[in-house]
Amino acid sequence: MKPPRFLLAGLGAVTLTAAQAVERVPIEDFARTPEVARARLSPDGKRLAFLRDYVSRATVHVLDIDQGKLYRLDQDQALLANDAIKEAASFTWVGDKRLVITTTVWGDIIYGVLAADWNGARPAPISGYEDNQVAISGTKLFAREVIHVFNDKDMNILMLDDHLGGGGRSDRPDILKVETVRGTSSTEVKNPGEVVRWGIDLDGVVRLGILAHGEQSGAIYRENEQAPWRTILPLAGRGAHLRPVGFDAANNRMFVAALTKERRWAPFALDPATGALGEPLLSDPEYDIFPERFIPAMSGVPLVGPVFSQRKRALTGMRYYTETARVKWFDREYAAYQTVMDKNLPDTVNLLVDETLDGKRLLWFSYSDQNPGVYTLLDVEKHSFKQLARCRNAIKPEQMATTLAVKYHARDGLLIHGYLTVPTGHKPDEKLPLVVMPHGGPWVRDTWGFDPLVQLLANRGYAVLQMDYRGSTGYGDELLKTAKKEIGGKIQDDIEDATQWAITVGVADPKRIAIMGASYGGYSTLFALGRTPGLYRCGISLAGVTDWPAMYADSDVAENKAARKYWREQIGDPDKEDLRSISPVNFADKITAPVLIIQGKRDQRVPQDQAKRMIAALEKTGHKPESLFLAEVGHNYGTEKDRTAIFKAMVAFLEKNLGPGVP
Repeated sequence: MKPPRFLLAGLGAVTLTAAQAVERVPIEDFARTPEVARARLSPDGKRLAFLRDYVSRATVHVLDIDQGKLYRLDQDQALLANDAIKEAASFTWVGDKRLVITTTVWGDIIYGVLAADWNGARPAPISGYEDNQVAISGTKLFAREVIHVFNDKDMNILMLDDHLGGGGRSDRPDILKVETVRGTSSTEVKNPGEVVRWGIDLDGVVRLGILAHGEQSGAIYRENEQAPWRTILPLAGRGAHLRPVGFDAANNRMFVAALTKERRWAPFALDPATGALGEPLLSDPEYDIFPERFIPAMSGVPLVGPVFSQRKRALTGMRYYTETARVKWFDREYAAYQTVMDKNLPDTVNLLVDETLDGKRLLWFSYSDQNPGVYTLLDVEKHSFKQLARCRNAIKPEQMATTLAVKYHARDGLLIHGYLTVPTGHKPDEKLPLVVMPHGGPWVRDTWGFDPLVQLLANRGYAVLQMDYRGSTGYGDELLKTAKKEIGGKIQDDIEDATQWAITVGVADPKRIAIMGASYGGYSTLFALGRTPGLYRCGISLAGVTDWPAMYADSDVAENKAARKYWREQIGDPDKEDLRSISPVNFADKITAPVLIIQGKRDQRVPQDQAKRMIAALEKTGHKPESLFLAEVGHNYGTEKDRTAIFKAMVAFLEKNLGPGVP
């Protein structure tokens, strides 16, 4: 697999070959919705399902691979919810000819789950607003996560029911068995009261339950469906909760994620008789193998997690993430396939996506920092490759910029990782105009790969610096925990220290630095402009938090008890002065640089009132910001039309206030 081009501790030894000048790629090409996204192979290998826009709505399409015919699961007026546009968000093959599809409205709000044949026949509602039936208890089934596919003739699946429709606690889920042809469901396993996660074997038998009560954790286990549950780990303070990874039937082993002595998450074998953990199956002293929160993905392909083979009934490999996606194969056959793919596609990270039940066809996804991704079919019997689809046909990889992995130390000595994208034809130590781009979350991370917004900015001549500040996932338990109640504190220090690092090593022209971000990144932008007004020439906030106490009362978190509890623990108490003091609306007088505020009117995570409050506060100080409100956008970038408007506004604002980028 291809890693980032350079790993930088400093820039002294770094050189880049000067490239031929590239043309300005139209903004519309970066904003365009991928022609193929989240592709998956049917169990028999005859069909490829994927998402593609149809009348501005993400819609499931199915390609008959051998005949080359393309089918679309039509969305008609019946799929409208009030004034919202409903579209497909994800799907799962549950048989050779049937799919389970999750639908959303406004791009990020789950609407429901339905099942249908690959050609749209025999639709059946499963849960959410797709199913208008209400249970006897008065609660609506809102299961949305498929956790096992039986591949049987009835096309049954298991789903996690975290009681989003009521009737129980969201952190104490039950497990349902769903017959996807009729859409009927029944409780397969009822939560005894303390189980927060379940472990399921390759036959779909629920065998392991992870218990949690406050800071205490434990585990229950059973040998089969008929056996009674028994406690193998009583509730006790263990420092961190275990998480199920999976069962290896061929070698009769069960795996869970736990912390190593370096406080990094890794998979361990768990002895069901004693509850004892063996040695880590795979570990890294610097990175989590199996992060506690947030699994990064590329085009829907998880970049972290176990790879099981139904054919071999065994754990065959483990995906994990360091500065880029990696995989450790435990099976020689799959290691050989990886070698073949890497030899034939040496300039990309090559990920195994799907394998047919008979093992004769394998679907691979290949991508890089410059390549948005291609899907390739490896036919084992024919010893052949067949490129099935490119994600973005308008993007030419040779015109895209290189993304480098970087490291720097925060002011308290903590090592922070990040990524630097340099405009094509330029070296990273040329004192470039720089856009600092902290990610959202904050409990997520940036990854190395094609990012259309980053590439747009680089194509316009701006370097882009992203950093995984404390609170980012994948770098160990301490990086996550040192961020507790550090919003507006040490998290902000890490972002500022990244900017100062870029100046010190010669990446950035200190007089031409902008900052921008979305969601929590938008909050970080506004906070930085007020905290260090002389450091940044301008800033862009997309759906940024501006008033923390109001967020607790007005956003969708207010209705989610588990999320609200987590926010109180990690961010702080909304009733105390601390959150008011770190809310940008309360220090708008300190923000003097030009600001662009972009906001979706359908956003329920960061309601539009957050943007309106900030605009009013800035206007009161005499520094009226530029703004862009989008009528049908939620907590995302919206449709292709919306993204085009957003990207154009961003580029115009930067060229006006930061100046044009390097040629």
